[in-house]
Amino acid sequence: MDFVIHVPLSIYQNVSRTYTITVNGKASFPCRTDQTIVDAGQQAGFGFPVACRNGVCLRCQGRLLSGDVRQKSHTLHAGEAGSDEVLYCVAVPLSDCEIDVPEVTAPGELPVHNVHCQVDSIDPLNHDVSRVWLRLPAGKRIGWHAGQYLMLNIDGEAYPFSIANHCADRRLELHIRHGDDNSAARDIMAHLQQSPGVDVTLPAGLRFIDGPPQQPVWFICGSTGFAPVKAMIERLIELGFEQPVRLFWGARTPQDLYLPDLPAQWQGALADFHYTTALSDIRHPDHAEGLVHEAAIEALREPALPLFFLGGSPPMAWAVFDALVAEGVPASNIHCDVFDYAPRD
Repeated sequence: MDFVIHVPLSIYQNVSRTYTITVNGKASFPCRTDQTIVDAGQQAGFGFPVACRNGVCLRCQGRLLSGDVRQKSHTLHAGEAGSDEVLYCVAVPLSDCEIDVPEVTAPGELPVHNVHCQVDSIDPLNHDVSRVWLRLPAGKRIGWHAGQYLMLNIDGEAYPFSIANHCADRRLELHIRHGDDNSAARDIMAHLQQSPGVDVTLPAGLRFIDGPPQQPVWFICGSTGFAPVKAMIERLIELGFEQPVRLFWGARTPQDLYLPDLPAQWQGALADFHYTTALSDIRHPDHAEGLVHEAAIEALREPALPLFFLGGSPPMAWAVFDALVAEGVPASNIHCDVFDYAPRD
Protein backbone atom coordinates (compact mmCIF):
# COMPACT_ATOMS: atom_id res chain seq x y z
CA MET A 1 0.00 0.00 0.00
CA ASP A 2 1.28 3.43 -0.90
CA PHE A 3 1.12 6.14 1.73
CA VAL A 4 0.90 9.82 0.88
CA ILE A 5 2.16 12.19 3.55
CA HIS A 6 0.82 15.71 3.40
CA VAL A 7 3.26 18.35 4.79
CA PRO A 8 1.77 21.72 5.65
CA LEU A 9 3.05 24.52 3.40
CA SER A 10 3.89 26.60 6.50
CA ILE A 11 6.74 24.22 7.33
CA TYR A 12 8.49 25.06 4.06
CA GLN A 13 7.85 28.74 4.58
CA ASN A 14 9.63 28.61 7.95
CA VAL A 15 12.79 26.96 6.58
CA SER A 16 15.68 29.44 6.81
CA ARG A 17 17.44 30.43 3.59
CA THR A 18 20.67 32.34 3.09
CA TYR A 19 21.11 35.31 0.77
CA THR A 20 24.02 37.58 -0.15
CA ILE A 21 24.00 41.19 1.03
CA THR A 22 26.27 43.60 -0.87
CA VAL A 23 27.04 46.80 1.06
CA ASN A 24 27.87 50.13 -0.56
CA GLY A 25 29.04 48.36 -3.71
CA LYS A 26 32.30 47.17 -2.15
CA ALA A 27 31.85 44.04 -0.02
CA SER A 28 29.34 41.28 0.72
CA PHE A 29 28.27 38.91 3.48
CA PRO A 30 25.75 36.04 3.88
CA CYS A 31 22.53 36.63 5.77
CA ARG A 32 19.90 34.07 6.75
CA THR A 33 16.19 34.79 6.67
CA ASP A 34 16.00 34.23 10.42
CA GLN A 35 18.43 37.05 11.29
CA THR A 36 18.49 40.78 10.66
CA ILE A 37 20.88 42.26 8.12
CA VAL A 38 22.69 44.24 10.82
CA ASP A 39 23.19 41.14 12.98
CA ALA A 40 24.56 39.12 10.04
CA GLY A 41 26.79 41.97 8.94
CA GLN A 42 28.29 42.43 12.39
CA GLN A 43 28.90 38.70 12.69
CA ALA A 44 30.83 38.91 9.39
CA GLY A 45 32.98 41.77 10.71
CA PHE A 46 31.17 44.72 9.14
CA GLY A 47 30.76 47.88 11.16
CA PHE A 48 27.14 49.06 11.00
CA PRO A 49 26.05 52.29 12.68
CA VAL A 50 23.48 51.01 15.16
CA ALA A 51 22.20 51.86 18.64
CA CYS A 52 18.65 50.83 19.53
CA ARG A 53 18.29 47.66 17.40
CA ASN A 54 14.51 48.05 17.27
CA GLY A 55 14.04 50.53 14.42
CA VAL A 56 13.71 53.70 16.50
CA CYS A 57 17.05 55.58 16.46
CA LEU A 58 17.42 55.52 12.63
CA ARG A 59 21.21 55.06 12.89
CA CYS A 60 21.14 52.03 10.56
CA GLN A 61 18.81 53.60 8.00
CA GLY A 62 19.81 53.25 4.35
CA ARG A 63 18.66 52.59 0.80
CA LEU A 64 17.66 49.26 -0.73
CA LEU A 65 19.22 49.36 -4.21
CA SER A 66 18.11 45.91 -5.36
CA GLY A 67 16.27 42.94 -3.90
CA ASP A 68 13.54 42.55 -1.31
CA VAL A 69 13.47 42.69 2.50
CA ARG A 70 10.90 42.22 5.21
CA GLN A 71 10.92 45.07 7.72
CA LYS A 72 8.91 44.11 10.76
CA SER A 73 5.52 43.11 9.31
CA HIS A 74 5.74 44.45 5.75
CA THR A 75 7.77 43.75 2.62
CA LEU A 76 9.88 46.37 0.84
CA HIS A 77 11.02 46.11 -2.77
CA ALA A 78 13.89 48.11 -4.27
CA GLY A 79 12.64 51.19 -6.08
CA GLU A 80 9.31 51.32 -4.28
CA ALA A 81 8.14 53.79 -1.64
CA GLY A 82 10.07 53.40 1.58
CA SER A 83 13.02 51.57 -0.01
CA ASP A 84 15.25 54.60 0.55
CA GLU A 85 14.62 54.54 4.33
CA VAL A 86 15.06 50.89 5.29
CA LEU A 87 15.94 50.20 8.92
CA TYR A 88 18.39 47.32 8.64
CA CYS A 89 18.44 46.44 12.35
CA VAL A 90 14.87 45.14 11.90
CA ALA A 91 15.07 44.07 8.24
CA VAL A 92 15.59 40.48 7.06
CA PRO A 93 16.34 39.50 3.44
CA LEU A 94 13.87 37.87 1.09
CA SER A 95 16.42 37.72 -1.75
CA ASP A 96 19.97 38.74 -2.57
CA CYS A 97 20.19 42.47 -1.85
CA GLU A 98 22.35 45.48 -2.59
CA ILE A 99 22.13 48.12 0.11
CA ASP A 100 23.62 51.59 0.71
CA VAL A 101 24.10 52.56 4.34
CA PRO A 102 26.29 55.54 5.31
CA GLU A 103 29.37 54.87 7.48
CA VAL A 104 29.30 51.09 7.13
CA THR A 105 32.82 49.66 7.14
CA ALA A 106 33.99 46.35 5.69
CA PRO A 107 36.11 44.01 7.87
CA GLY A 108 39.39 45.78 8.65
CA GLU A 109 38.22 49.04 7.10
CA LEU A 110 37.97 52.32 8.96
CA PRO A 111 35.24 54.91 8.37
CA VAL A 112 36.20 57.96 6.29
CA HIS A 113 35.72 61.36 7.93
CA ASN A 114 35.65 64.92 6.61
CA VAL A 115 36.86 67.13 9.45
CA HIS A 116 38.41 70.51 10.16
CA CYS A 117 41.83 70.18 11.82
CA GLN A 118 43.75 72.73 13.80
CA VAL A 119 47.29 73.51 12.60
CA ASP A 120 49.31 72.92 15.77
CA SER A 121 52.83 73.61 14.56
CA ILE A 122 55.11 73.71 11.52
CA ASP A 123 58.78 72.85 12.04
CA PRO A 124 61.54 72.81 9.40
CA LEU A 125 63.37 69.48 9.21
CA ASN A 126 65.91 70.52 6.56
CA HIS A 127 66.26 72.99 3.69
CA ASP A 128 63.05 71.93 1.89
CA VAL A 129 61.06 69.58 4.17
CA SER A 130 58.82 70.68 7.03
CA ARG A 131 56.94 68.66 9.61
CA VAL A 132 53.33 69.78 10.03
CA TRP A 133 51.33 68.75 13.08
CA LEU A 134 47.54 68.83 12.73
CA ARG A 135 45.09 68.24 15.57
CA LEU A 136 41.83 66.38 14.98
CA PRO A 137 38.65 67.78 16.54
CA ALA A 138 37.72 66.56 20.01
CA GLY A 139 34.65 64.51 20.78
CA LYS A 140 34.78 62.08 17.85
CA ARG A 141 36.99 59.02 17.58
CA ILE A 142 38.87 59.11 14.27
CA GLY A 143 41.35 56.36 13.49
CA TRP A 144 43.73 55.35 10.75
CA HIS A 145 46.13 52.50 10.03
CA ALA A 146 49.88 53.01 9.87
CA GLY A 147 50.79 53.66 6.25
CA GLN A 148 47.54 55.33 5.21
CA TYR A 149 47.24 58.85 3.87
CA LEU A 150 44.87 61.80 4.06
CA MET A 151 43.64 64.51 1.71
CA LEU A 152 44.19 68.19 2.44
CA ASN A 153 41.20 70.04 0.98
CA ILE A 154 42.31 73.54 0.01
CA ASP A 155 40.48 75.95 -2.34
CA GLY A 156 38.49 73.20 -4.00
CA GLU A 157 41.48 70.92 -4.58
CA ALA A 158 42.41 67.71 -2.73
CA TYR A 159 46.08 66.93 -2.07
CA PRO A 160 47.22 63.50 -0.79
CA PHE A 161 49.81 63.36 1.99
CA SER A 162 50.99 60.29 3.86
CA ILE A 163 50.39 60.25 7.61
CA ALA A 164 53.80 59.94 9.26
CA ASN A 165 52.64 58.66 12.67
CA HIS A 166 50.57 55.67 13.71
CA CYS A 167 47.25 56.26 15.43
CA ALA A 168 47.87 57.01 19.10
CA ASP A 169 46.08 60.29 19.84
CA ARG A 170 44.42 63.20 18.03
CA ARG A 171 47.56 64.45 16.28
CA LEU A 172 48.47 63.92 12.64
CA GLU A 173 52.07 64.23 11.44
CA LEU A 174 52.82 65.24 7.84
CA HIS A 175 56.17 65.63 6.07
CA ILE A 176 55.87 68.16 3.24
CA ARG A 177 58.67 68.79 0.76
CA HIS A 178 58.32 72.32 -0.61
CA GLY A 179 61.40 72.91 -2.72
CA ASP A 180 61.68 75.33 -5.61
CA ASP A 181 60.63 72.58 -8.03
CA ASN A 182 57.25 72.09 -6.31
CA SER A 183 55.10 75.21 -6.58
CA ALA A 184 51.94 73.37 -5.44
CA ALA A 185 53.62 72.32 -2.18
CA ARG A 186 54.83 75.88 -1.59
CA ASP A 187 51.25 77.13 -1.99
CA ILE A 188 50.03 74.49 0.46
CA MET A 189 52.66 75.51 3.00
CA ALA A 190 51.67 79.17 2.62
CA HIS A 191 48.04 78.23 3.28
CA LEU A 192 48.94 76.20 6.38
CA GLN A 193 51.17 78.98 7.73
CA GLN A 194 48.50 81.62 7.29
CA SER A 195 45.44 79.65 8.42
CA PRO A 196 44.61 78.32 11.90
CA GLY A 197 43.07 75.19 10.41
CA VAL A 198 42.53 73.08 7.31
CA ASP A 199 39.83 70.71 6.03
CA VAL A 200 40.94 67.09 5.89
CA THR A 201 39.52 63.80 4.58
CA LEU A 202 40.87 60.62 6.17
CA PRO A 203 41.83 57.86 6.18
CA ALA A 204 42.64 56.75 2.64
CA GLY A 205 44.79 53.97 1.26
CA LEU A 206 44.65 50.18 1.15
CA ARG A 207 48.34 49.47 1.83
CA PHE A 208 49.03 49.59 5.54
CA ILE A 209 50.15 47.67 8.62
CA ASP A 210 47.76 47.11 11.50
CA GLY A 211 48.44 43.61 12.82
CA PRO A 212 51.84 41.88 12.67
CA PRO A 213 52.73 40.48 9.22
CA GLN A 214 53.68 36.82 9.01
CA GLN A 215 56.92 37.40 7.08
CA PRO A 216 59.91 39.78 7.00
CA VAL A 217 59.11 43.37 6.02
CA TRP A 218 61.30 45.47 3.72
CA PHE A 219 60.78 49.18 3.19
CA ILE A 220 62.14 51.08 0.17
CA CYS A 221 61.55 54.82 0.10
CA GLY A 222 62.85 58.07 -1.31
CA SER A 223 62.58 61.64 -0.02
CA THR A 224 59.31 62.15 1.94
CA GLY A 225 58.22 58.66 0.97
CA PHE A 226 59.86 58.05 4.34
CA ALA A 227 56.70 59.42 6.04
CA PRO A 228 54.42 56.35 5.71
CA VAL A 229 57.41 54.08 6.36
CA LYS A 230 58.02 55.88 9.65
CA ALA A 231 54.41 55.27 10.68
CA MET A 232 54.55 51.57 9.80
CA ILE A 233 57.86 50.98 11.58
CA GLU A 234 56.50 52.70 14.69
CA ARG A 235 53.50 50.39 14.52
CA LEU A 236 55.75 47.32 14.22
CA ILE A 237 57.65 48.51 17.29
CA GLU A 238 54.36 48.88 19.17
CA LEU A 239 53.40 45.33 18.14
CA GLY A 240 56.72 43.88 19.34
CA PHE A 241 57.38 42.55 15.83
CA GLU A 242 60.12 39.91 15.84
CA GLN A 243 60.54 39.14 12.12
CA PRO A 244 63.39 40.86 10.21
CA VAL A 245 62.76 44.48 9.17
CA ARG A 246 64.91 46.17 6.53
CA LEU A 247 64.84 49.86 5.59
CA PHE A 248 66.35 51.35 2.43
CA TRP A 249 66.06 55.15 2.29
CA GLY A 250 67.28 57.04 -0.74
CA ALA A 251 68.09 60.71 -1.35
CA ARG A 252 70.28 62.88 -3.55
CA THR A 253 72.57 64.26 -0.84
CA PRO A 254 73.03 63.64 2.91
CA GLN A 255 71.11 66.85 3.66
CA ASP A 256 68.01 65.38 1.97
CA LEU A 257 67.80 62.67 4.68
CA TYR A 258 65.76 64.94 6.89
CA LEU A 259 65.51 62.71 10.01
CA PRO A 260 68.96 61.10 9.81
CA ASP A 261 69.17 59.88 13.43
CA LEU A 262 65.79 58.16 13.60
CA PRO A 263 66.67 54.81 11.91
CA ALA A 264 69.52 54.27 14.39
CA GLN A 265 67.03 54.64 17.24
CA TRP A 266 64.87 51.89 15.76
CA GLN A 267 67.72 49.39 15.94
CA GLY A 268 67.27 49.09 19.67
CA ALA A 269 63.47 48.94 19.47
CA LEU A 270 63.07 46.05 16.98
CA ALA A 271 64.37 42.52 17.35
CA ASP A 272 66.01 42.38 13.89
CA PHE A 273 66.33 45.76 12.18
CA HIS A 274 68.93 47.00 9.71
CA TYR A 275 68.88 50.09 7.53
CA THR A 276 70.74 51.37 4.49
CA THR A 277 70.79 54.92 3.17
CA ALA A 278 71.68 55.54 -0.47
CA LEU A 279 72.71 58.73 -2.26
CA SER A 280 72.20 59.17 -5.99
CA ASP A 281 74.12 62.40 -6.63
CA ILE A 282 77.34 62.16 -4.61
CA ARG A 283 79.66 59.60 -3.07
CA HIS A 284 79.86 59.41 0.70
CA PRO A 285 81.52 56.74 2.85
CA ASP A 286 78.49 56.45 5.17
CA HIS A 287 75.97 55.77 2.40
CA ALA A 288 75.46 53.37 -0.47
CA GLU A 289 75.97 54.83 -3.92
CA GLY A 290 73.24 54.93 -6.58
CA LEU A 291 69.49 54.44 -6.60
CA VAL A 292 67.97 53.15 -3.40
CA HIS A 293 66.27 50.10 -4.89
CA GLU A 294 69.62 48.96 -6.28
CA ALA A 295 70.92 48.70 -2.72
CA ALA A 296 67.84 46.68 -1.76
CA ILE A 297 68.21 44.30 -4.69
CA GLU A 298 71.89 43.79 -3.88
CA ALA A 299 70.90 42.68 -0.38
CA LEU A 300 67.99 40.50 -1.53
CA ARG A 301 68.65 36.76 -1.20
CA GLU A 302 65.14 35.26 -1.12
CA PRO A 303 62.93 37.33 -3.47
CA ALA A 304 59.71 35.52 -2.60
CA LEU A 305 60.07 35.89 1.17
CA PRO A 306 59.77 39.60 2.21
CA LEU A 307 56.71 41.80 2.16
CA PHE A 308 57.69 45.08 0.46
CA PHE A 309 56.29 48.55 1.19
CA LEU A 310 57.39 51.40 -1.09
CA GLY A 311 57.27 55.13 -0.40
CA GLY A 312 57.86 57.81 -2.99
CA SER A 313 56.59 59.51 -6.13
CA PRO A 314 54.55 57.59 -8.72
CA PRO A 315 57.46 57.31 -11.20
CA MET A 316 59.80 56.08 -8.48
CA ALA A 317 57.28 53.59 -7.04
CA TRP A 318 56.43 52.03 -10.39
CA ALA A 319 60.12 51.83 -11.39
CA VAL A 320 60.95 50.03 -8.13
CA PHE A 321 57.95 47.73 -8.63
CA ASP A 322 59.22 46.70 -12.07
CA ALA A 323 62.76 46.17 -10.79
CA LEU A 324 61.59 43.98 -7.90
CA VAL A 325 59.32 41.88 -10.11
CA ALA A 326 62.23 41.38 -12.53
CA GLU A 327 64.23 39.98 -9.59
CA GLY A 328 61.52 37.43 -8.81
CA VAL A 329 59.54 39.25 -6.13
CA PRO A 330 55.82 38.32 -6.43
CA ALA A 331 53.78 41.37 -7.44
CA SER A 332 51.33 40.58 -4.65
CA ASN A 333 54.13 41.13 -2.10
CA ILE A 334 54.73 44.74 -3.20
CA HIS A 335 52.58 47.53 -1.74
CA CYS A 336 52.48 51.30 -2.18
CA ASP A 337 49.84 54.05 -1.87
CA VAL A 338 50.72 55.12 -5.40
CA PHE A 339 49.24 51.92 -6.81
CA ASP A 340 45.82 53.08 -5.55
CA TYR A 341 45.74 56.84 -6.21
CA ALA A 342 48.07 56.94 -9.26
CA PRO A 343 47.57 53.62 -11.07
CA ARG A 344 49.59 52.89 -14.17
CA ASP A 345 47.80 53.44 -17.50
